[in-house]
Amino acid sequence: MIPTSKAGDSNAVRQVLSNVSAQSILDSAPAAVIVVDHAGLVVGFNSLANALLGEKSADVLGRLPSGAFGIFLERARRSGRMSAYFEHHFDHAWYSVTAFPVQSANEGDGLQVIVAADITETKNAEFAIRESEGRLEEATRIARLGTYKLLWDTGAAQWSPHMYVLHGLTSDTHSHSAESYRRLVHPEDQATYDRILEDQLSGKHIRAAEYRIVRKDGAVRWLRLDGRVLFDAEGESYASFGTCQDVTEGKQREQELKNLLRRNTILYEALDASPIGVAVVTTDSEVPAFFYVNAEFENLTRHNTSSLSGEGIHALRPVSEDDGWDDMMSALSSSSSGAYELNCVRRNGSTFIAHIEVAPVRDHPGQVASVFVLNLRDITTDKQRAETLLQSQKMEALGQLSGGVAHEINNLLQPILALSELGADLADTNPEKVRKYFDVISSSGRKARDVVRQVLTFARRDAPQLASYPIASLVGDALDLLQSSLPPEIKLERYLDVMNVHAVVNPTQVSQVVLNLVKNGADSMDGSGTVSVSLDCVDLSESAAAALTLAHGRWLVLRVVDEGCGMDAYTLSRIFEPFFTTKLAGKGTGLGLSVAYSIATGWGGTLAIESEVDKGTSAMVYIPVASLESAPIRKLG
Repeated sequence: MIPTSKAGDSNAVRQVLSNVSAQSILDSAPAAVIVVDHAGLVVGFNSLANALLGEKSADVLGRLPSGAFGIFLERARRSGRMSAYFEHHFDHAWYSVTAFPVQSANEGDGLQVIVAADITETKNAEFAIRESEGRLEEATRIARLGTYKLLWDTGAAQWSPHMYVLHGLTSDTHSHSAESYRRLVHPEDQATYDRILEDQLSGKHIRAAEYRIVRKDGAVRWLRLDGRVLFDAEGESYASFGTCQDVTEGKQREQELKNLLRRNTILYEALDASPIGVAVVTTDSEVPAFFYVNAEFENLTRHNTSSLSGEGIHALRPVSEDDGWDDMMSALSSSSSGAYELNCVRRNGSTFIAHIEVAPVRDHPGQVASVFVLNLRDITTDKQRAETLLQSQKMEALGQLSGGVAHEINNLLQPILALSELGADLADTNPEKVRKYFDVISSSGRKARDVVRQVLTFARRDAPQLASYPIASLVGDALDLLQSSLPPEIKLERYLDVMNVHAVVNPTQVSQVVLNLVKNGADSMDGSGTVSVSLDCVDLSESAAAALTLAHGRWLVLRVVDEGCGMDAYTLSRIFEPFFTTKLAGKGTGLGLSVAYSIATGWGGTLAIESEVDKGTSAMVYIPVASLESAPIRKLG
């Protein structure tokens, strides 16, 4: 190194500069070098230092260093040590700077050498590696992917930062031994992990090996390993390098997909096993098309999805058939549900009667549906059976009616015939007795006439003239006439507060209904008790009206309530059958309730009976209201 004297001694400077061997050493250095004295003045430098000093050679010596070396010297002195090493960036380049002291020939004179080597390429390569590592770490973090290196000789592993994240661990708390890692593995998968570890330590590649771990927070995660063998400079294998990925969500989706496929398989099997024809129809095209049909649908129609694809739902519609089909097509176009009885044609041209239920499939409530489920049943045989049964029931009812009428009239003809013969023999000898015979004959004749009249009313052969009448007055008149014929212990109460209500009825029929219902009530009480008769205006809700098969809205109710013996369920089920009666022989015809029901339905209303054994009976006649003025209205249902 070039010796120098005190600062400012020009002779010493010249002596240094004249020392060619020292200058040669500086110039041969592969880095930029300057030498400063204890005052920081430049006493020597090499050619590579020129660019960093930023001045001509003649202007550098004996002065404080400028340019990059000025910065380097200041930073070295700030370190508080004569010797320092650091890296510094200057003017788009990186430099490795070393500062160290040397002793000059003159004792007490301290020199300091500052060496600056250009390491830009090395730093750029280092930065590129760090950036690549950073990108790799970010990519592995996003992909939930960690990397590891497994050393075969020790069995220890080296982990990337994201490996700790995957396992819920930190580098401070985890030992990278095989045994400590095995404790993280799910108990059911430890045998699998042992095989994976053995394969890696024996130099095998690992592809998509999966196992579960249990993290410290109790979470169970699925991991997938892929590993390959690493080789050293001599080509000898010494370790395994691989990736570890969290595939828990993928495994869950895979399981969900398996469950979905299984559910779909079960659903298709269930639909195919259904005894009802099921089809899925879409209305995306101009003609509703079949998306799916089950086995029973194919069996009923002789069609399949392929044969139905051309004409769509019209493949089932007979050429000249309009009845009901337009209603069902309207339901499909308006996203409505409904049930229809339609004539359908099979693929072979034969027809059948089908009961079809249509139900829209909506993604959200209120949304227009483009997919519908159709349930189809062949009811041809059911309809034929129903018609046969109806005809049989008609014949049975006719026979029952004929037998009942014949029995009643025969009973009434017996005294007429017998007394007529006896009266003829006694006409001259005992006129008083003959007169009594005529009274019996006359009474029997009137009863026979009443039987015939009730049968005609029941059969609706003598349709009476209907008109608007104040219903309360008609009921009141009927009760006045009836009062005297009731047993003295029977109390008749009336609540007729709807004086301004008119109904379209026949007065004679009103009397007949009141007579039949009140007499039934009185007969059920064994000679004593109270029969209550009331009239109310009610407003039937949709549910209450549906139960009575009436239209919802305002109705007049004639209610007759007794305190009699009541009826059980079996008797209630037969009360409207002609000639069915629980009274003793000769006490009733069994036509009273049948006639009352026939009259009420003829008015457009109905008759309903409620009864319980030992608690009495309530008979309600629902009559359409013709006009309302100020009658109070009660809501029902």
